[in-house]
Amino acid sequence: MVASLSITMLDDGASRTDLIARREVKYVFTRHDVATLRHFLLRSCRRIVYAGEVSIVRSIYFDDPDLGTCRANLDGIGLRHKTRLRWYDHEQPTDRFFLEVKWRHHRLVGKHRLQLASNVPPAEVSFRTLHVGLRRHLPGEHLARLAHNTEPVVLVEYRREHFILRDGSARLTLDFDIRFYPQLGRHRLSRSFAEPLPGVVLIECKTPPNGSAQLHGVLAPLRARAARFSKYVHGCRRLGYVGTA
Repeated sequence: MVASLSITMLDDGASRTDLIARREVKYVFTRHDVATLRHFLLRSCRRIVYAGEVSIVRSIYFDDPDLGTCRANLDGIGLRHKTRLRWYDHEQPTDRFFLEVKWRHHRLVGKHRLQLASNVPPAEVSFRTLHVGLRRHLPGEHLARLAHNTEPVVLVEYRREHFILRDGSARLTLDFDIRFYPQLGRHRLSRSFAEPLPGVVLIECKTPPNGSAQLHGVLAPLRARAARFSKYVHGCRRLGYVGTA
């Protein structure tokens, strides 16, 4: 029952001020393996280690019934948001997880990242119960976004390694083994019918809004070019929710 679900906010995002606003540049690779890309990053970067050298990131993306968030990305809309429930290193979210509202204003991005605690792990309740519980217990500034994005669409899963340039000017992540799990029409979280994105490895570079990173020497030998890439949109495409380009 909804009444049995209690959600508490542990962190309103104040502990990660670097997430408030930043620039992100993405580089997509299909002809280089993970070991090669890791080697190039380690020449100019040092690792950031959390629970281990490799994190497993899982996110459920929520959208409106018309998949407006996905379509805004496909249409290149400069002002847009996306809402997701995120957790790390566990197959299912535990009693602690994150709700993230990520926004883009043209080239500037940021996210509201709320760390939450629940008396019931989200995977043990229906999406409806979870969604109502979130709306009951979260600050008012996020309620409109939650009320708009009611449909669980895709569970995105991937492995991620974290790096920082030795001069501290940028953080980089190396993402690989990307998989998508359909959630549309599911009563609760499902990890059935995985759809992989084979051969794709992604490097993301994050810098402060007015900062710049000296990436030429890091990625130049790879002939890397910045590209648009949304895991959520690729998931919608791979699962047949929207057409392919």
